[in-house]
Amino acid sequence: PGSKVKARFAIPEDAPTVLFVGGLDRAHAFKGIGNLLEAFSQLDGKTHLLISGDGDLRPEYEAWARALGVDRRTHFMGRLDDPAVVDAMRSADVLAFPSINAGEAFGLVALEAQACGTPVVASDLPGLRTVVRQNETGLLVKPGSISDLAQGLNRALSDASFRARLSSAAVIQAQKFSWDTHLDGLQKVYQEICASPS
Repeated sequence: PGSKVKARFAIPEDAPTVLFVGGLDRAHAFKGIGNLLEAFSQLDGKTHLLISGDGDLRPEYEAWARALGVDRRTHFMGRLDDPAVVDAMRSADVLAFPSINAGEAFGLVALEAQACGTPVVASDLPGLRTVVRQNETGLLVKPGSISDLAQGLNRALSDASFRARLSSAAVIQAQKFSWDTHLDGLQKVYQEICASPS
């Protein structure tokens, strides 16, 4: 967790902010960015959407944002470097992870956001349930449902005390996935295997 620097992304400091991080190409169409734009159009008009990522579908998504009338509040930032992604995650009020099918094997971006203290609204898919705990570190919504995604984002954005509780738990959850934790677990497995009789 760290300071919010929304001005770095041309977003007013008091504006509710949703972040998406992911590819905007055909190979990553399952990430659900189209659904996110639709859901975003249903949120309060003061809310901003920050999109980190690039790809061949970006012009289509930008046109979609214009068609929905949310282009002035949707910031397509292209591919951000690691320090900028961290600033974006710290500055966002919530991370959206709207993948639409089980092609999403693991929610690394969701885990990174939680490490920054940012709650996550994600699709209820097996890989994402691994890292996002319902009503504890974020919200899980029906995959592909624009209305459920909009409701989840609105709930996280509109209730500051709920969001603060999610944020605190998110940091603790992310620590369970640290390299040290995984290496300790792997070492324990190796020790058990080596200690067992052949």
